Amino acid sequence: MDFGAAAVKTVSESRRRAFERYLAEGRNGEMGYLARNLEKRFDPALLVPGAESVLCFLAPYGQASGGVAGFAQGVDYHKVVKDRLFAVMQDLKAQFPTFDGRPFVDSAPVLERFWAVEAGLGFIGQNNFFISPEYGLRTIIGVIVCNIPADRFAPHASLAATDCGACGACLHACPSGALRAPFDLDARRCLSYLTIESHEPLPEDLSSLEQRRGWRFGCEECMRACPWDKPLTPLPEFETHRKEMERMSDADWASLSEDEFNRRFADSGLQRAGYGKLTK
Repeated sequence: MDFGAAAVKTVSESRRRAFERYLAEGRNGEMGYLARNLEKRFDPALLVPGAESVLCFLAPYGQASGGVAGFAQGVDYHKVVKDRLFAVMQDLKAQFPTFDGRPFVDSAPVLERFWAVEAGLGFIGQNNFFISPEYGLRTIIGVIVCNIPADRFAPHASLAATDCGACGACLHACPSGALRAPFDLDARRCLSYLTIESHEPLPEDLSSLEQRRGWRFGCEECMRACPWDKPLTPLPEFETHRKEMERMSDADWASLSEDEFNRRFADSGLQRAGYGKLTK
């Protein structure tokens, strides 16, 4: 895991206006939670009174398999990364007796990518992914908002690059037109959103597996096209279902009963989409 620390501050007004425009245009689709707790989303001190730093950690995951995105090849990443953050917090309490903080993994009003950039870990690519020059695109960002000043932690080493360039490969690779322009993503057309988050039927032009290039849960087309994508050694917990998914054919998915699905993937992020979406 890579690590960096950023000093707590209120997110800039320009960054906030851009986020509010995104919401006003409805590009978040059914993800209404993005519009809640905006004050906390732009000021971490409202999440942890007395907060002075945002500690950012990058947890690597592997390649996709069986039409399932790489981050969902094992145990649900929310649990995996949060468990590790709790362990880090125990170490911090031993070092700093006055330590107080909270861990967050993609389930609270926190701008994880923004803080990872502030912590010096990488930059945002044209496909809106956080990109680490060292680890590429395949990382989950976990954060701890805490009361220990950022300068008590060693600064992150200088980056080999601070932007993704201008090749536009991700825009050309997007199979559904979700990437309308650099940094401009409309979730309502994104296959990851449509196959995981949305409760609406898939658009007619993406209703079959063939039309969506075999993607059953998630999509990695823009990641695979990116020159910064690279193979990583994933956390072992992220790989526990990989061999099983590699063996499963479309027929295997279609014949899977709901009880069997729940038994085999009880600890998996696949539960977010649910049996009905995964077996169509």
